[in-house]
Amino acid sequence: MTEWKMSLEDLVAGTEGKVVSQIGRAFNGIGTDTRTDLSGKIFFALKGDNFDAHDFLSKATSAGALVVHRLPEGVERKALESAVTIIQVEDTLKAIQKLANFWRHKMKATILGITGTNGKTTTKEFTAGILSTKFKVQYSKGSFNNHWGVPLSLLSIRPDDEVAVIEMGMNHPGELKLLNEIAEPDAVVCTMVGRGHLEGVGSIEGVANAKAEIYKYAPKDATFIFNRENSYTHKMLEEWGAKKPTEKVLTFAPHGDWPTTDVALEVTSASADTLHVKGEIQGQGGETTVPVFGKHNVTNLMAAACFGLFCGMTPDEVWKALPKIKMAWGRNQWVDLQSGAKALFDAYNANPESMRAAVENFSNLKATGRKIAILGEMRELGDHAAALHRELGRAVGAAKFDEVCFFGPSKHEFVAGLKEGGFSKNPTLSDTYEQNLALKALPVLDDKDLVLIKGSRGMQLEKALADLKPLNFDGKK
Repeated sequence: MTEWKMSLEDLVAGTEGKVVSQIGRAFNGIGTDTRTDLSGKIFFALKGDNFDAHDFLSKATSAGALVVHRLPEGVERKALESAVTIIQVEDTLKAIQKLANFWRHKMKATILGITGTNGKTTTKEFTAGILSTKFKVQYSKGSFNNHWGVPLSLLSIRPDDEVAVIEMGMNHPGELKLLNEIAEPDAVVCTMVGRGHLEGVGSIEGVANAKAEIYKYAPKDATFIFNRENSYTHKMLEEWGAKKPTEKVLTFAPHGDWPTTDVALEVTSASADTLHVKGEIQGQGGETTVPVFGKHNVTNLMAAACFGLFCGMTPDEVWKALPKIKMAWGRNQWVDLQSGAKALFDAYNANPESMRAAVENFSNLKATGRKIAILGEMRELGDHAAALHRELGRAVGAAKFDEVCFFGPSKHEFVAGLKEGGFSKNPTLSDTYEQNLALKALPVLDDKDLVLIKGSRGMQLEKALADLKPLNFDGKK
């Protein structure tokens, strides 16, 4: 593995900054948090909603360089200048974005861009898994998909990386335009459009328009990958795919639904640990078993397979790579509990579509013990929150869980739907998850029970999982 290094000359050129002091001339990474090891790294003093890293510069002197847009006065400034290289820029956020684009062009890696209401992170993981069987692949291990996360992902690319898989999120119009300008991806996909981030865009049509920016603002020669099954992404195919040469468009859809599709797969059977899929990849039929849970993940498998084809893998190579993929942290992750029960931890993100898929997939599992749901608020739904949590409650009620817990401010709407769906017991409710609440609220678990844990990341439902005493779970993402 080639070591990551950046010269002072590249740092200055990429940020368009001014050298205030010069101690070191070569750097070995990027940092944005003074609580981490910054030795030899380039520390960007970013200003967020709650904190401004410029207030903590004295804690960043172990870094190789500081990139700042303001400096303290007097003795403190002199101390910083004598300790570390300092580059001053107009705005540190814009500077890291400029540097990321500069680095993207300096490196040789092919850049793949992924967005979608559901499936971004999972498709990223699946794509990396497929491509890693043939190429050296770089991808962020977390959900680094916003205006500072995408730059950090691009800046992690090493000289010998051949492909970089970049997740690109949005919660308001214009965000994907910016991320396209930073990453300039060689191929892009919108996995699907659903009712996520409604607070920022108002409606599902608003979500679709914002997601379409992945195509609208992509580089002119980028390859476009489309989901033909989702009605909104199919419209994107008709609008944006029609403007591209045939060789610059790849499509996917469930097997048998569309006669001319590059990747067409269907799930023939599913278990708690696997999906058995069959279909065609650019005309080559096949079937295989993939070690993931949830039938809805076939969409993410197909999108990832298209990226494999784009990068030059043969259909046979893609078929052979499918069984080697893995799920990401907090995404349909099976965890063994001390009681002998099993928990399905899927609490990295939640919106109406992903919640419904989780509930339906879980309800279809065969179990000799009880099925228990520990659910959290779906965030960023704005004025739609009440109706959509009531809808969720109806789905959970109809799924015939034995016990239900719900945490979040929409608990009353959820319960109303739960009763409409036929749930007759008293659920456990709270605005937030409090320590040991699951242990107090639930009956003693035994080795035949199954527990679904699902909610938005901000609800921190890994605390509920921790209280159930997991045996094989890393609590840090």
